[in-house]
Amino acid sequence: MTQRSVVTVVILTIITCGIYGYYWVYVTANELQQKAGQSNVPPVLSLLLAIFFPSAGYALFGFDSAKCIDSIHANQGFKTDNQVLYIILGILIPVVLIGIVQNEINNIQ
Repeated sequence: MTQRSVVTVVILTIITCGIYGYYWVYVTANELQQKAGQSNVPPVLSLLLAIFFPSAGYALFGFDSAKCIDSIHANQGFKTDNQVLYIILGILIPVVLIGIVQNEINNIQ
């Protein structure tokens, strides 16, 4: 999985008015599903919902990414459960969700 600077991801999302965030959602959903070995929500669905229905799209991405991250952590021997937090952040403050998920990805490797 690609490690990216959390600050850079958040700033690029803000500067591009969310366009980089859409790209990031698609790429990250793909990477998380490949690493976790599960496919709950197709990355294209997360992307399309994030574009046309932002709250629902980012909430769905938050739910799916939390499931994938939990699965990866379970394989490494520890348990996390951030599904509710990720869903709430996806609905209310998607840019914070992006930063937190990228931070989790950076810590996995």
